[in-house]
Amino acid sequence: MLDWLVVGGGIHGTHLAVALRRGLDVPADRLRVLDPHPEPLALWERLTAATGMETLRSPFVHHLDLPPFALKGFAEARREEPHERLVGYYRHPTLALFRAHARHLVARDGLEALWVRGRACGLARTRAGWRVETASGGLEARRVILAIGPTETPAVPAWASGVAGVEHVFSPAFRRDETGPHEHVVVVGGGLSAAQLALALSGRPGPVTLVMRHPPRIHRFDSDPPWLAPPAMRRFLGLDPAGRRALITRERHRGSMPEEVALRLGWARERGLVRVVRGEAVGVAGRPGDLTMTLAGGQRIAAGRLVLATGFAGGRPGGAWLDRAIGEMGLPVAPCGFPVPTGALEWAPGLHVSGALAELEIGPVARNIAGAQRVSELLLARLAPCPAPAAVSPARRRGPGRAAGPAAGRPPGPSDGRCAGDARPKATGGAPGPGRSAGA
Repeated sequence: MLDWLVVGGGIHGTHLAVALRRGLDVPADRLRVLDPHPEPLALWERLTAATGMETLRSPFVHHLDLPPFALKGFAEARREEPHERLVGYYRHPTLALFRAHARHLVARDGLEALWVRGRACGLARTRAGWRVETASGGLEARRVILAIGPTETPAVPAWASGVAGVEHVFSPAFRRDETGPHEHVVVVGGGLSAAQLALALSGRPGPVTLVMRHPPRIHRFDSDPPWLAPPAMRRFLGLDPAGRRALITRERHRGSMPEEVALRLGWARERGLVRVVRGEAVGVAGRPGDLTMTLAGGQRIAAGRLVLATGFAGGRPGGAWLDRAIGEMGLPVAPCGFPVPTGALEWAPGLHVSGALAELEIGPVARNIAGAQRVSELLLARLAPCPAPAAVSPARRRGPGRAAGPAAGRPPGPSDGRCAGDARPKATGGAPGPGRSAGA
């Protein structure tokens, strides 16, 4: 039996695997990462390449290692790499730098050796922990982290559903470089991915049209920095699950983009590289390579290639197998269907959640890199081995309101020191400022 199984090998799963290896000293043979893709971050790599992303929205302190300035140090050591750098006031990493750093961590911590390629299709309790089912058999672990997200379920509007020839930028079949040199490409979407895709396509000779329902919504990050700070998080945690869901919906800036991307889009528009049309699509007809999209006002736009950049589906990740687990084991969920975990992000004893599944505890930043860091911070505070009594007094070690020992009288297991108890989370320390953001 494993000590830990991480389900999901994207941004959250990879960071948590690093945290378990480096922060809890979990031996390699006691940890596995289950993911359907061939290697760590494979899906994230494909999605960022598809949009034409050049720079991450998040600042340099949001990365996959544990030390806060690890990415900055990595960048300084690679100054000879022209595309691997930090840019702007908030020192955003270029995609090339972030990828290089992530690959460095994967190699450093031997994460590829922990990889189990497969897809979770069931979850059940065992006497000693949990069993996750896959098509090729089950994996048993004392503790499981569900680090799954919505990134395999692109959001497709009803008017485009099932229409041959309509593509989604996040579909596995989408290839930006398959666009013909003079083909008219129509991109539908109003957020950052749509703008990035339109700008990436504008470098070819063919025309590009971006159809947006609204003018650019300008936000530096996709949720505001105060949601990383204690005062805002105290207010969030004081709400019931329905109130937290309403706050997350209000405070997450979906369909937004940073000012510099909006300026680049305006520059491309002024020079005729991208045509921007304001309107809401209501229908599409034709065949692949010869489509006509209709807007609410009756305007029609012909397209050789029509690409949706409309984000991901908004429901709870996991699908049918997680629905069954919730029903069979009575896992607590809010009216919105998302987990209601403890402050230590336990949905049930030994079953932890991250990313979208943790957002009713982590708040508006939960799905981002900052959210992954917050989850690892809570797990390490909860499970790291206790420091020696001579070095840290029991009162300080426990902190206000924290339990003095193992929960429910259960002795610590492997890599399960449990000295911090099940305290309510405090938000990431430090007031927000340069380098403290909610973006991903």
